[in-house]
Amino acid sequence: MKYPNKPISIILPFGPPGFSSRVGFALQPHLSEFLGVDITFEHITGGFGGSNGPRAAAKADPNGYTLLMGTIGNIALLPNIFSDYGIDPIKCFTPVTKLAVTPNILVVRPGLNATSLEDILKLSAKNPETLKFHGINERSIHMLEFKSLIAETGIKLRSVKPEGGSEGAIEAIKTGEIDLTITTGPRLLEGLRLGEFVAIAAISDQRAAFYPEIPTMAELGLNKIGGGSWTGLFAPKGVPNNILKEIFEATIYASQKKTVIQELNEQAANIDLNHSLKDALDFVKSETERLRKACTASNFS
Repeated sequence: MKYPNKPISIILPFGPPGFSSRVGFALQPHLSEFLGVDITFEHITGGFGGSNGPRAAAKADPNGYTLLMGTIGNIALLPNIFSDYGIDPIKCFTPVTKLAVTPNILVVRPGLNATSLEDILKLSAKNPETLKFHGINERSIHMLEFKSLIAETGIKLRSVKPEGGSEGAIEAIKTGEIDLTITTGPRLLEGLRLGEFVAIAAISDQRAAFYPEIPTMAELGLNKIGGGSWTGLFAPKGVPNNILKEIFEATIYASQKKTVIQELNEQAANIDLNHSLKDALDFVKSETERLRKACTASNFS
């Protein structure tokens, strides 16, 4: 029987404001156009680091009709730090392709009177453990980025118990409840334009076109903090190869649409696909190993 012949469901582990959800919504109509069936989304949120979505996707029938929008956190990070995850993403999923990337941004509240990493280090040195930071989630990529920052610079910060995710952190920065946070570029773009917080550094491989004035951590001499966030499309292990290739071709078709590229650029994200199914698998293995080393170096577990 020809694939597909009924709607395809994509599990989203994070709510609609999230990076992976934004990418999914942008691609949806074009994936549907290429495959000739409806593409629907199922929000299965919650769990440490967005772990509930992958758990549910791993149990789905391997027939190509249930897919997962996985992220750097719940695919490559959690296996290194979450002993109760219950799944091994490498063994439970077949990566179809990475879809998009976005920088993560270190921001501070305007009233802190800091506009550079040097300013923050000086403030911390003068009053150790008075600067309060919010790592979004105890097992998030953003918490690892903070742990890496601490390990590389020796900065003394006071951790505030994460609650409310990225939206909670952004609100806490606005109210002055916390001093620093790190989260994905799409969540920060509007607030930066409005001056609701001050950008210090981008965690990305190079300066982003939509954040050209923000230096990267590497430019500031910090080389172990990583390269931002990514999201990708995953299938439960066991989906036939011909179906995987059809889904891969659909993502190529959708990602080349100018409207998709523009929409994601306006949300501080870039399309970034793997070259093949093998390339996607190699990428996920490489990212998992990279984050394992980062967790060890920063004592993050």
